[in-house]
This record gives sequence, C-alpha cells and structure tokens, in this order.
Amino acid sequence: FIANGSMTMMNKREMRACIRSQYPGDAARDAQSALICRCILESDAYRCANVIAGYVPLQWEADIMPVLTDALRSGKEVVLPLCGPKPEMTLHRITALSELVPGAYGIPEPPSEAEEVSIEAVNLILVPLEGIDAQGHRLGKGGGYYDHLLADQQVTAIGCALSWQCVDHVPHDPWDVPLAMCATPDGLQIF
Repeated sequence: FIANGSMTMMNKREMRACIRSQYPGDAARDAQSALICRCILESDAYRCANVIAGYVPLQWEADIMPVLTDALRSGKEVVLPLCGPKPEMTLHRITALSELVPGAYGIPEPPSEAEEVSIEAVNLILVPLEGIDAQGHRLGKGGGYYDHLLADQQVTAIGCALSWQCVDHVPHDPWDVPLAMCATPDGLQIF
C-alpha cells in the first residue's frame, strides 16, 4: 500500500481527486486490470460462486469485464447494479453483456425490466472503488450505494484496486462498510 502522508489529513472528496490525478493512463490500467482479473478468476471465492455481482467500470477503475465474460461463459449467474435514488441500488440478472443500456452516471446497466436478484442470493460481489487502505476501508464515489447494499450482509465482497488506489489511510465514517478482501495487481489481499 502506498504511503500517503500528504493525503492523511484530506477529506474524502480531496482524496478522490488526489487519487484520480495519479491515473497513469489506459495502458497501465489495462495491464493491471488483467492481473486483477487473473487474481479473481483463480480465487476460491470465484470458483465456488454460482451468483456473481459485478460492475461496469469507469475509465479509472479496474476493468473486470473479462471476469464477467468468463462467468457468463461458464454458466454462472451474473447480476449488475441498477442505481436508484441515493443510496438505493438493486441487482439485476443479465445473460449477456450486450443487454446493457445507458444508465445512471453514464454507466451501462441492466435494463429496468431485468429480473431483480436479492443480495442474499449473491455468493460473490466485486466492488469498485476509488481507494482502499490496509484495513479494508474503501473510498467510494460518495453516493453510499455499496455501503447501503453491503450493510448487515454476509456476502463475500472483493474490492478491485489498481496499484495507485491502494493507500495507507482512507478517511471513514461509522456507516462505511470495510471490505475483508481486495484483488490487486499483486494478488488477493486479506484484511
């Protein structure tokens, strides 16, 4: 994890901007995303999961689309988020990535008529992030969607972090839900 002494006193908004400013470009993101996908695909959590919740990445997030493609090809059920009013987010089943339509925040999402799946039915959820620290505290985009979804749930959640998103301290509030695991280019981190 990157020592972020200068970031220690930042609030969440400032830290998001600082981490995003370190984005080294698409080639680095793609190379690291491939390592993250391999880490996930080789994990017991993925191999044992029948229902996987994923996300469609923004440009500066780890690209897990190869994992979703593998899951669909191997007969696993794939569910993706559909954002409602903050902080509500529901999960909906897809059978092909081609089903996705333009959604909230410009992120492709399942069509509204796609079957909703409860978080209790999900075996593994892959979680996007802006930053994560060595205690599993996740810095999201600020909408609280994932904290709301994961609150009081027993689903296995794996954060997906590019190397510049791993920092030694993320500011967190009592309602922020820390992650137990994170897939990074260096492997699966357990907190």
